Amino acid sequence: MAWLKQNWHRVAVHGAGFGLLAMLAFYYHSDVLVNPTRYVILRSGTLGLIFLVASLACTPIRRILGWSKVVQIRRALGLYSFVFIAIHLWGYAVWENSLYFDLIWRDLGERSAMPLGMAAFVLLIPLAVTSTAGWQRRLGKRWRSLHRLIYPAAILSVWHYLWLDRDFIVEPLIYAAIVAVLLVVRLPILRWAHKYLPMSGGKQ
Repeated sequence: MAWLKQNWHRVAVHGAGFGLLAMLAFYYHSDVLVNPTRYVILRSGTLGLIFLVASLACTPIRRILGWSKVVQIRRALGLYSFVFIAIHLWGYAVWENSLYFDLIWRDLGERSAMPLGMAAFVLLIPLAVTSTAGWQRRLGKRWRSLHRLIYPAAILSVWHYLWLDRDFIVEPLIYAAIVAVLLVVRLPILRWAHKYLPMSGGKQ
């Protein structure tokens, strides 16, 4: 019980990650849905964005709420995001288009959302590869600079979602607003205010 009390946040993230992966596998292999492939493609993309936004929120939560343990789940959130987005891309390219590159290439040229999503995924690849403590030691200060790629990746992901779902833009706009807030609170002037101004609860 003591271990669980200290690590409940890790258990929650991995439980959610594995549980959602199991849910996608169930729906893909079941006869519950008319088009399970399409369901998995759409849901995996949404889940990838949710986990990406959650990983982006870890640092602001630590700074604003003072919960230092939240950074312990940042890597797991980022990796689950990468896994779900990889499933999203795999489903589109392999299940839906059977790796027929003429169709994929046509989509990239005709649907503006497609290159945005592809660019976001490409930016996430080095983040996933270098997410381990070993890579952090090897890269030193360059690791932090490299992992700032999450900012454009998050922006491109939301942009992809917005252009992909132009008829139903409320949910994409909500994600866009959340990402905008999470990026704004990282601005140096706001970090300085939180640290030094009395109203921020920081130093006086």
